[in-house]
Parts: sequence; C-alpha cells; structure tokens
Amino acid sequence: MKERSVIYVVDNNNLMHWLYQEMLRELEVTLKIFISASQFLDSYSPGSSECLICDVHVPEAGGRQMQRELLQAGPCLPVICVSAQPEVSLVVNAIKAGAFDFLEKPVNGVRLQQTVRNALEHSANLHDARLQSEAQQARLALLTPREREIVEGVVAGLSSREISSELGISVRTVENHRARIVEKLHVNSTVELVHLICNRKR
Repeated sequence: MKERSVIYVVDNNNLMHWLYQEMLRELEVTLKIFISASQFLDSYSPGSSECLICDVHVPEAGGRQMQRELLQAGPCLPVICVSAQPEVSLVVNAIKAGAFDFLEKPVNGVRLQQTVRNALEHSANLHDARLQSEAQQARLALLTPREREIVEGVVAGLSSREISSELGISVRTVENHRARIVEKLHVNSTVELVHLICNRKR
C-alpha cells in the first residue's frame, strides 16, 4: 500500500488550522499541525513524500537560525513559506535560502493546492533520487581496488589495451574485470558506467 503524503503546517492561528484542513482535504494527505517551529522540529521524521507550510511570522520561525533549521530539516522536505505581510526582502531571502515557494495570506485555495501538489511531487522525486544514489553507492563499495582502478581508466576514456599497459596487466584480465564491474554495478554499457561514476562525483 502506498504511503500517504504528509503535509506539515507551522502556524499558531487556529483559524488557519481549520482553513488548511478544508483547502487540502481533497488531496487525501496526512496533515500534521504545529503551533511553533521548535515543536515541529522536535517531532519531525523524514518521509518519502512531504512538504512543510510555515508562516514566517510564527514565534521563532522569523529568526534566521530557526529559518535555516526549518529549510534544512529534511533532505526531501520542500518548504512553502507564507506571510500576511510578504515584503520583497522577506520573499527574496526565503527563496535564496531554499524555500520552495512563498504564498501571501489570505492564501488562495487553488494556488495552495497546486503549490502543495508540486512540492509533494518534488519531494517524491528527491526521495527516489536519494534512494537510487544510496543503492549506487552500495554497489560501488563492492568494487575491489583493482576494479576501481579500471573504472577510473574507463571514465578517463582509456581503451582496455591502454588500461592494461598503465596497470601492467593483460588485456584479457582488464576485459574480465570490466565484465565483473558491469555485473556488480548493474549497468548495461560503458556509457551507463560513465554516467554512474560522473553522477557520483557531482
């Protein structure tokens, strides 16, 4: 069964709590509401599809250190900032700091729903990419030191003959190592191998 997406809300206005519940009801998500930034941070647990809606004027949330902690709370947690007084400098600073979007109160229901949908999709994509990266790292860790040397040669554009000359081993041995590398890393071609290694180094 697919895990329900989670929307976290940090807002100390009870009316806004009700409004968020009403505006986001049709998205069929789990809504978790907090009245302070610290309360959210104390209970937050990263998930696979999630986002945070935070009123930047909630006590604590306005401080730069707290904003930094909120924006970095989770590797796959897009943060949607909201404010009844969205000064240009406030919006610019939030976006520069990593906010996914900035909405003005009173929040438009249609705009909120679309922004949340986009944020949840972004979160899910980040989560999938993270899992894929972790799986790739685990496979790369299976390579022997010699196989790593050969991989570096392949990525550098060297042929099997050039690699054999550089490492002082036979071409046949290089080819055997390359076959095992392809099997261990679950790639189907040299191009895929190069992409895998280059993405790891970014």
